[in-house]
Amino acid sequence: MAVKKGMFQLTTVAAAVAASTFVSSSVFAQEYKTTEEKMVVVSSRAPKAISDIPGTVWYVDSAQIEQEYRGGKSLGEILGDSIPSLDVSSGARTNFGQNLRGRAMLVMIDGVSLQSSRSISRHLDSIDPFNIERIEVLSGASSVYGAGASGGVVNIITKKADSEELQFESYVSSTTGLNSSDDFDYKLAQSISGGNDRVKTRAAAVYTETQGFYDADGDIVTPDISQGSLQYNETIDAQIHSSIALSDTQSLDFLAQYYDSQQDSPYGLYIVNSQFVDVRKGFKSDRQHGTERILLNAAYSNSDFLNHQLLAELSYRTEEQTYTPYYQSASQQKTDVLSLQLALSKQFGSLNLVYGLDGYIDSLENNQALFDPTVANNSGNLVNETYAKIGRYPGVEVRSIAAFIQAGYDITENWSVQGGYRYQYMDNEIDDFVAYSTQKKIATGKGVSADAVPGGSTSYNVGLFNLGTIYKFSPQTQIWANFSQGFDLPDPAKYYGQGTYEPVDANGHYALSSSINVNDSKMSGIKTDSFEVGLRAEQDDLSFQTAAYYSLSDKSVGYNKVTQLIESLESKKRVYGLEAMLSYWATDSIQIGTSGHYVVSENKDDTKWKDSTAAEASIPKADAWIGWYGNDLAVKLHSQTLFDYKDETKNEDQPKNNKIEGYTLVDLIGTYQLPVGSLGFGVNNLFNEDYTTLWGQRAQIQYVKHYAPAAYDYRGRGRTFTVNYQVKF
Repeated sequence: MAVKKGMFQLTTVAAAVAASTFVSSSVFAQEYKTTEEKMVVVSSRAPKAISDIPGTVWYVDSAQIEQEYRGGKSLGEILGDSIPSLDVSSGARTNFGQNLRGRAMLVMIDGVSLQSSRSISRHLDSIDPFNIERIEVLSGASSVYGAGASGGVVNIITKKADSEELQFESYVSSTTGLNSSDDFDYKLAQSISGGNDRVKTRAAAVYTETQGFYDADGDIVTPDISQGSLQYNETIDAQIHSSIALSDTQSLDFLAQYYDSQQDSPYGLYIVNSQFVDVRKGFKSDRQHGTERILLNAAYSNSDFLNHQLLAELSYRTEEQTYTPYYQSASQQKTDVLSLQLALSKQFGSLNLVYGLDGYIDSLENNQALFDPTVANNSGNLVNETYAKIGRYPGVEVRSIAAFIQAGYDITENWSVQGGYRYQYMDNEIDDFVAYSTQKKIATGKGVSADAVPGGSTSYNVGLFNLGTIYKFSPQTQIWANFSQGFDLPDPAKYYGQGTYEPVDANGHYALSSSINVNDSKMSGIKTDSFEVGLRAEQDDLSFQTAAYYSLSDKSVGYNKVTQLIESLESKKRVYGLEAMLSYWATDSIQIGTSGHYVVSENKDDTKWKDSTAAEASIPKADAWIGWYGNDLAVKLHSQTLFDYKDETKNEDQPKNNKIEGYTLVDLIGTYQLPVGSLGFGVNNLFNEDYTTLWGQRAQIQYVKHYAPAAYDYRGRGRTFTVNYQVKF
């Protein structure tokens, strides 16, 4: 029984509302009725019971995370399966277009944002699930965190030592679709933890190697040249997490992470005269998709600081991200972020206050490697050798400082109101920059110099407000209503640095004829108002959570389909929908459940609301599962359906509507307890569904002006089998 419900609790509202006192099936309730599992920090910076939060909070615990990754699931797939309002996984390196409630999400590790001024959407390619303790998800715009959280917040909490005793965890896994000798992935992981009554430390390292991905027909999957796949990829996730008890009231936590995920694929797109032909072996390139990051974080807590609880966090993140060849060039982005967060909380009778400051400095540098055109053309763009490096976007430095306050007041024992305000100041420094297309001409010998597009600075003063109320019919049942504002600042690197030049003169110089002047052409921020009403309920073995929401932003981003630079910041956008999850323990051994997300995304064109393009709109989805949990064997069957979607796009260049073709995937995962350790297994895409991933379909729309759609047909893997062994001692 302990294995049944300790190792395999699903992300149902039973976990999400664990903060309330409830009666459930016996062992289940006893094992999960602990303070640690009942509290989250994602809603207000300070620990808070989910049953006291007037908003939709989902909680993915360590048991489910372990169950899912032992079944062969990636972090993106785990979240896509577990969170109703989060779009289905890309099945690739990117989470671009994997929206939360139809908008971009803020992803954090231990409260440290992975956002940067030039986000390239690899937030879920950031940590191996082996190192994750739990995941807290807040659906909807958040005033608490400011920029980048208009769709919601995903806070990934890392594992730490939970005992003074020396403990080890060993894990080995393999995955294959049985298509060829290249169709074989494996993972090795090891952790060690322990300490004493003052210091506890966990150290872990995970190594993953993937090889070829094959579709349902047994054909190699077309490599994703736009945002990046994980085929033929090596990943290292190494972490050290130390907790130090300074006194009875003070503690320090240190996290150091090194994450390196690099692709080295022998397969590439065979392209002749800018026309995609097919996928072939023989691909060699000086630069391919990759991410290398170092994250350092120190968190200090004092429960008796001037009669307050003080939470302070200082972090530093440096990362280098690269792309694969695209039109005989490939970019590299270098980001450094230093951040500080301070929060104070105190209970004044029926009034609770959380207030504080946070700030960060975010620096961006980047370059573009140009590949020898003769070598590339002679090989059908399979061989790419660097002959020059130039700037891709202007250098950017963003400085931000914000003050916030959140207050909660108990009107009665069952009814409370909560509200808050955040004031954020942001300053963007943009370097002088020669337009990329002109730099490229100079690099190829078609000129010697050019005028720089003048840089400058812009600043933003943003006030964000939230107000919510929650009523408890009982400790097990709550209803709430909530209003919250979010703010997004579009990518300044893609907005500035654009210039038009005169033809090259006799001296080989390009004179600037027009440009976007930074000081006189301030890029607009995007403010989002979000409303929701919801219900959480727990009755015996039945768990249910649902929320209806509506969000409206004053602007939305429009991209030029040729340059992929920001072209406009004009039309309003609204997203509304309904998310829900229900689960039921039919017996002590059988649980059934379902979840779904109905969503509508629209942009305002003049005076009329129209469906958002299929390249960006969230798509309705539904999940269902049944699990059987015995003393030694546990098995779960899970299905996920993505529905069809068609927008209203019709113009000269694209006379047909953009369309997303839906699909249904069924997975079977489980574990079997051995005398020593346990055996894990999974069959993903059980019925060998032949489909193109949601991202693969979005990319064909997003990059329609570049190559033929077949070049972006990133298909899903066919049936794959995962087997692994894990032992904890």
